[in-house]
Amino acid sequence: MGILLRVLIVEDQEADAQLMLRELRQHGYDLEYERVETRPGMEQALARQGWDIILSDYNLPHFNAMNALATLKASGLDIPFLVISGTIDEETAVTALKAGAHDFLVKGRLARLVPAIEREMKDAEIRRAHREVEAERINLIASLEVVNAELERFLYAAFHDLRSPLVTIQGFLGLLSRDLQAERRDNIQSYIARISGAASRMDSLLSGLLKLAKAGHVTHAYEEVDLLPFVQEILKGMENKIRSRNITVTLSPDLPTVYGDRVQLKEVLENLIENAAMYMTDRPDPVIEIGTRTQDGQQIIFVKDNGQGIDPRYQKRIFNLFEKLNPLGEGPGIGLSLVKRIIDLHGGTIWVESDGEGRGSVFCFTIGNQRD
Repeated sequence: MGILLRVLIVEDQEADAQLMLRELRQHGYDLEYERVETRPGMEQALARQGWDIILSDYNLPHFNAMNALATLKASGLDIPFLVISGTIDEETAVTALKAGAHDFLVKGRLARLVPAIEREMKDAEIRRAHREVEAERINLIASLEVVNAELERFLYAAFHDLRSPLVTIQGFLGLLSRDLQAERRDNIQSYIARISGAASRMDSLLSGLLKLAKAGHVTHAYEEVDLLPFVQEILKGMENKIRSRNITVTLSPDLPTVYGDRVQLKEVLENLIENAAMYMTDRPDPVIEIGTRTQDGQQIIFVKDNGQGIDPRYQKRIFNLFEKLNPLGEGPGIGLSLVKRIIDLHGGTIWVESDGEGRGSVFCFTIGNQRD
């Protein structure tokens, strides 16, 4: 079996086309070919098939090589194009080459046909490789620009959020030192509590940043995770927190089986449930619903609450690092960023739906690999 060669022939004479094909077969090629002689015919052939080479007569009754070159250029395809004509002078050949033809040959002298085809196919492969490298370079530059922007935002936010508890610690240490020297002990326990709280906030912040950093690098073996018993187990571990806030949790029996990192998926669901619980402190009947729905043929998992809701202006920002709806609220503002990173790594998407403040929120996400 020879090498497969897919040839598009722009030629009005079947006999001339067969001469070219015979030359190629004599050199061991297996051929797939089509002969066209009009612009519509060539356009349809280019749309139907991926061709390795185009062999074109210069003059046809209703078409010519220059028209064929223009048709090829309009298609956006990079296919070696050889002009083969019985009557072609040097000036015409140069014109064809300037228009984009890769070589020209004379009918009846086809000894150069196979070497020309093989040379041009190698050159086309080199051009394709160069385009792929350039596309990768452009994508890499774009990715680096995104990473640099994220790093800049991260450094600014981390400096601000890490410095805040340090300022608190330094301030109350000063007050503590002053009162101890003055032997005033009435505020000492309050100062110690404020210092301890600031240290705890810093520890929480650093722990969250470590989790965020690990999310993209430390992974466990992917496995099938049946979400119903999985979420039930998570809720059991959060039972005291949920009960202390008088939250009712409803769980859909239709939760799917997904394929992913069990440890990271636990992080996702814990964060979404804790986030829902955090913003329902003023509700007389707080409810969290964990369920699933199908939209546009895709299964969506959601964590819904009847809490304070989210203004549409902030619904995209909340997944940014250190973004918090309430600057004085619990947590360091890392949880939703961590959740988004994990969902991204699982080939999914996460977003929030809310009709605004006071109307609750629905955090929805998909996982790239799911098992019904």
